[in-house]
Parts: sequence; structure tokens; C-alpha cells
Amino acid sequence: MRIIQYLKANILNFKILQRRNIFYSVFFILHSLFFILNSLPCSAQDVKVAAKFSADSVEIGKPIEYYLSAHHPVHTQILFPDSSFSFSPFEFQKKKFFTTKTKNGVSVDSAIYFLTTFEIDSIQRLKLPVFIVSGRDSTQVFSNADTVYLKHLVKSIPDSVPANQLPLKANTNYLNVPGNFNYFLMVIVGGILIAVLILIWIFFGKRIRKYFRIRRLTSGYHAFLQQYENAVDNLQREFSAVHAEGSLVIWKKYLESLLNKPYTKFTSKEIRVIEQNEKLGDSLSAIDRMIYGGMHENFRTPFDSLKDYVQEQYEKRKAEIANG
Repeated sequence: MRIIQYLKANILNFKILQRRNIFYSVFFILHSLFFILNSLPCSAQDVKVAAKFSADSVEIGKPIEYYLSAHHPVHTQILFPDSSFSFSPFEFQKKKFFTTKTKNGVSVDSAIYFLTTFEIDSIQRLKLPVFIVSGRDSTQVFSNADTVYLKHLVKSIPDSVPANQLPLKANTNYLNVPGNFNYFLMVIVGGILIAVLILIWIFFGKRIRKYFRIRRLTSGYHAFLQQYENAVDNLQREFSAVHAEGSLVIWKKYLESLLNKPYTKFTSKEIRVIEQNEKLGDSLSAIDRMIYGGMHENFRTPFDSLKDYVQEQYEKRKAEIANG
């Protein structure tokens, strides 16, 4: 009987001891976890991140400033996003850092991001993280999401509006739009033209010179004929020694330019000696009698003879130029 009671007492003591060991084990595990958590530098809850745009609205392609700041314990190491981070729907332009400020064990880091957008959404949002560095691991802590509104400079027109009902603004004023002059093309074209002209002058220069000399000679000859015949016709209508002498002067001036001899300074007698042409000499003598003697019977024949002599000299000069 005593043996049975002893065994019951030992079994009861063993169960009580076993329960105490379980309690001590649980207490030890909880105490260890609390110690480990307290030994960490900080948690994500200790880092406060805030963000805000510098304006409420933005235009496509124009930069806007985005402020990002983080409050954290002084011994915590944090990193801000750099240019390799995705800032969608915005595009990164540049970043500006500020010196860390610490007060009462709390540090403040801040930066300004200069961003642009090319999206057409009316409302665009952005939130950025900071990274808490712990050994080889990092934890992201995001900022609040801030909103910016897109300024639409061109109002969209529904596709269903007919073309004749589009709200178009008519303006018939002339608008002078200067064109861009292609100087490089001008230099190329000018160089080609100069080269072509040089080649033409090398191979055809002599013919060109002959052509223009003959053309100038012919033009002068026809001008002489018109002036000379008008003077002779006037002389026929109303004869006078002055008109007769004027007709002779017209003949001398043209012959002087044609043969390059000073005929205007020569007398009729001197011309007869120089030219050695009997028919020409007789015509000049007849005209002298008209001028100085008033004899004008059949006066047109000597003036026609002078015109024929000029024509002969013109044809000779023209042939010389053509064959020269």
C-alpha cells in the first residue's frame, strides 16, 4: 500500500516538473525574441517618408520639381532612388541632394527630383521609396502618393463632329514665312555652272566672240542705213547745202567707225587719195559742188554711190571677222 502511494506521489511530482520546464522554455524563447528585436538598429516604422510636387499642374515636356524627404534614426543608413529607378509616368532629368540635418537623434535627408512627363493623362500620380540598408539586405519605405494635373494646351475635338462644323478660326491675313536658303546647294550649283561656262568658253569662245562682233557690226550697219536714208529723203524734199553736208557727215562717221580711220577729219580730196576709188571720188566731187556751188541736178546718184561703197566695206569687214 505504501509502495503504491509512493509511486503516485512521484508521478505527480514528475508531471508538475514537466509543466514547469515547458513554461520556462516558452519564457526563454519570448525573452530571446524581445532581445533580438531591441538589438536591431531600427525598423521600417521608424522611417517616415514624405513627397510633394512643387506645383499642382504641369505641361507636357516641361520640368517640374518633386520633393522627397525621409526622417530616420541617426544611425540608420538609407538610400534615395537614383537615375536608374523608374519614375513612370515621369522621366528623370536630374537630382539635387541636401545635407543631412540631425536633431535629438533624428536625421532628415531630402532631395529634389526634376522630372518631365510626355503622357497625356489628365491626372498623374507618383510615389517614391527610400531604401533602409541592413547588411546585404534593404527594405523599401514608400512615400505618400502626390498628384499633379496635366495642362491641356490643345482642346481635343470629338471624331463625330463633321468637318464643316469644326470650330475653325478663319484668318485671311498674309503671313510671310521665310524659307531656309540652302547655301550648300547654292555653292554646288554655282560651281557646276561656272565649270560649264568655262568649258563652253574654252571650246566655243572663239565662235561666240565672232557671233557677237558680227551681230554688233550688223546692228550698226542697219542703224546707219536708216539714219542716212532719212537724211537723203529730207534732202530730196527740201534741198539745202546744210542738209547735203549733214548727210555727208553721217556717211563719214559710220565709215570711220567701220574702218577705224579718221574720215571726219578728211576732206573729199584727201579721201579720194586714200581710197584710190574713181567712182567714190566722182561722187564726193559731185556732193562738194552741191554744198559749195548749189548744183543739185540729179543729186541722189552720188549719195546712192556713197551708200553702195559703205555696203561693200561692210561686207568685207563682216567676212574678215567670220574668217578670222
